[in-house]
Amino acid sequence: MSLRGLINLRIVLSVFIILVVGGSLAIWQARESVRDEVDSSFNLALQMIDFGLGSLTYSENMEAAWLRQINRLRETRHLKITVADNQGGVSNFSSEIEHSQRNLPPSWFIKAVMTEPLEKTYDIHLSEETQHQIVISADPMDEIREAWSESKAYFWSIVLMMAFIFLAINFVFHSMLRAVRTILSALRQVESGDYDYRIPRFQISEFDAIANEVNHLSAALNKAKQNNQALARHTMQIQENERQHMSRELHDEMGQSLTAVKAMSVAVKQPNAKINDIADSIIDICNHLSGVVRSMMRTLHPLSLTDLGLSATLTDLVNEWKRRHPALDIALDIDESLDQLDDEVAIHVYRIIQESLTNVVRHAKANHAMVTVKQHSVKEKSEVVIRVEDDGVGGATEGEGFGILAMRERVESMGGKFLFESTSGQGVKVRVWMPFIEKRV
Repeated sequence: MSLRGLINLRIVLSVFIILVVGGSLAIWQARESVRDEVDSSFNLALQMIDFGLGSLTYSENMEAAWLRQINRLRETRHLKITVADNQGGVSNFSSEIEHSQRNLPPSWFIKAVMTEPLEKTYDIHLSEETQHQIVISADPMDEIREAWSESKAYFWSIVLMMAFIFLAINFVFHSMLRAVRTILSALRQVESGDYDYRIPRFQISEFDAIANEVNHLSAALNKAKQNNQALARHTMQIQENERQHMSRELHDEMGQSLTAVKAMSVAVKQPNAKINDIADSIIDICNHLSGVVRSMMRTLHPLSLTDLGLSATLTDLVNEWKRRHPALDIALDIDESLDQLDDEVAIHVYRIIQESLTNVVRHAKANHAMVTVKQHSVKEKSEVVIRVEDDGVGGATEGEGFGILAMRERVESMGGKFLFESTSGQGVKVRVWMPFIEKRV
């Protein structure tokens, strides 16, 4: 069910409940009002008759006197007064009886508010031959008709009020739903890849806050898309550079060395050849080629990572950097338990430290660097924690370079957290948290 349908349904149910409860209260109040009004009129008439009869004295005009007093009660509301004599004659002293038969309320309303019948009988002996009987009974129909008119007015006022509230709520929800449709349309635009789309401002503060968050999300996705595209281009460029470098190495080192070995082998066949000198030259060339091959293999993939483990591979990496840059003091602190890391996590750890040390050598101008790789447990979950710090120049950077982006991508692809801090005069700190995944047996 849509939000509009749900709201309308709840409004209708609320109106129904209000009408039922309000109608019940109105009927109860009408019943109480009818009873009080009828009781008041009935008791007043009884008091007047008792007083009038008590003040009468016997005379020839006695009958006309008390009939005049009875006639005075004709205008009393809610009463039915009849006088019967012993001759069989009946006089009616209620002028509103015929009028009360018109415009009657519905029978169910009459039954709901009708009070208990009230009736009082007086026997009057004017003489031995003349006797009268006065019957006074309550006639609440007038009051019931008034109560019905008031109830109808109350009912229609409730209906009009609920209709106004219904229209007002629907007007508000119409504007709200229009804002929701605009936001949904924007989300579909973002889903389709249009990250430049922006939602306009809304007058409703809550929807305006949602629009701002969606706009910020679109901007972040757009930036991430641009970074990914730049990183992909940079990765392809690195691949081409590595292939070009390998091709050059193979041509310059391997090609020339193999040509030299071939020439020396031919020279060995010549008379009076210095076999020992030629053999030593061939051995030197082979040793040089072995170093070149090991360097290329280390660049492509550290084979020692699988054979010797992460600890030995990182130690070899740090020693290689020390050999190349003796002025840089590099300290390594690593847990031996990290040798149990899964190969996928281990290669990420290796590449992150390799890239961090490359940045230290190229940009930091540092004298000391510290590499720490530890296993840390948090809430029964093991993590690999990496810290690479230097005492170089540091300083603010204009965005993240491709090396930092590549490290961040590696960490986030494993569900980890990457933190890069660079403070002027205080060096650079790289902190990484990645899940500790053990090797499968």
